[in-house]
Amino acid sequence: MLQCTVKFCGGCNPRYDRGDAYRQIREALSGTAQFSLPEAGRHYDVLLILRGCTGCEYLYENIPAAHRLVCTCTGDMDGIIKKVREIASRPINTTKED
Repeated sequence: MLQCTVKFCGGCNPRYDRGDAYRQIREALSGTAQFSLPEAGRHYDVLLILRGCTGCEYLYENIPAAHRLVCTCTGDMDGIIKKVREIASRPINTTKED
């Protein structure tokens, strides 16, 4: 199972309910990925960044993760779910950074 973490953008201009999007993504990936809040010194397979708008470009480089996926609207959710499933289907030693 993939080890994933999530960061929410500051929320200065949210265009959708990021908490609801996170719940839906988590539920859709319940057998594929385990989500937790970031912990110092821990490396993750996926960092999910939930932004409220398209204005912020911060990628939280201080959180070690093999893949960074960014959600800026509810329309991004299906693609993120598909990408996480794709990452999970790869052999462990061949995952590459996105």
